[in-house]
Amino acid sequence: MRVRELLNYFKPYGFETPDWMIVEEYGLRPDQIIRMDLNTSPYLPQKWLNSLGSRISKLRFNRYPDTTYRELVGEISRYTNVKPEKIIPTNGADEAIDVIVKALIDCGNEAIISSPTYDYFRVSVELQGGRVVSIPRKKNFADNVEGILSSINDKTRLIFLCSPNNPTGNTTSYDDVLNILDKASDVAVVVDEAYYEYCGETFIELTETYDNLIIVRTLSKAFGLAGARVGYIVASKGTIKMLNKTRPPNSLSLASIELAKIALRDYETVSRNVRKIVKERERVKELLSTLPRIYAYPSKANFILFELLEGDAKTLHKKLMEKGIVIRHIELNWVQRYLRVTISLPEHNDRFLKILEKILKEKT
Repeated sequence: MRVRELLNYFKPYGFETPDWMIVEEYGLRPDQIIRMDLNTSPYLPQKWLNSLGSRISKLRFNRYPDTTYRELVGEISRYTNVKPEKIIPTNGADEAIDVIVKALIDCGNEAIISSPTYDYFRVSVELQGGRVVSIPRKKNFADNVEGILSSINDKTRLIFLCSPNNPTGNTTSYDDVLNILDKASDVAVVVDEAYYEYCGETFIELTETYDNLIIVRTLSKAFGLAGARVGYIVASKGTIKMLNKTRPPNSLSLASIELAKIALRDYETVSRNVRKIVKERERVKELLSTLPRIYAYPSKANFILFELLEGDAKTLHKKLMEKGIVIRHIELNWVQRYLRVTISLPEHNDRFLKILEKILKEKT
């Protein structure tokens, strides 16, 4: 079978280890595993599931969904205060990224990313035949705007920003985004706002002024609907018209659409859960900062990046796994001493901190 040449050297996205593999490798029971590596929410309101259950029998699963997703677009519009014609629902934020990349990247074109950041930006661009230009962040993880702007050339089609950024947790400043939009007016600027609800900082209103700004969001994080796979794009009317040419038809299931509509109508519950996670985030950061050999970075998302100042982070990660605590070991700019922990329920966070403290005393 003849396959694309790039697959011979392409680095795929690093898939998360499923629970069953952790169970088999470490001899744990499924109920002993605490996932703190996926940046998902620990909250899924039962009332949403009950509401979905009462509607399931009325859904016509023998037919495709409305390809315009009219009702879902209406709920997203009400939530974001954005006109419906500026919205495209997608099968998660990853499909949103693919839709954008397919519309803008030809073989040999370039996309600029602010590194380290969400790796799927790279994956999507490279699979489309594009080249990724990685601009290292500053020491405080702020975007290197000067480096981004100086890297723009005739091949540049996309600039990816992530705010709050995964995995560092910091946001991109309003002035920096404006500066990039103004000085790169013929280049699309994509801002991934997957963690927007945890910080409240958005650039969505700038889509009224800038045709080259595209916002990507998801219901996988603050809304707790990672398994439903629902995201959306917000951009100017003209940009949305262009992006509609590359989006696949019927990529959202009827059940996912219905559940998303239920959740979007109940933002009061989402907001309450977000406040709980933000409160826990600050508590966990404060306690992490008291532990030996640990430096915890500030975060405006639902996770905390921390650095093991002395010792082997990979070994620490493995020892936590042996106890059923699953966090993410992260390599930043070829340095492997970083780890990222997702904020979970208070009792999960306490168990993580207790086990981490014990391991650190053993001199990892």
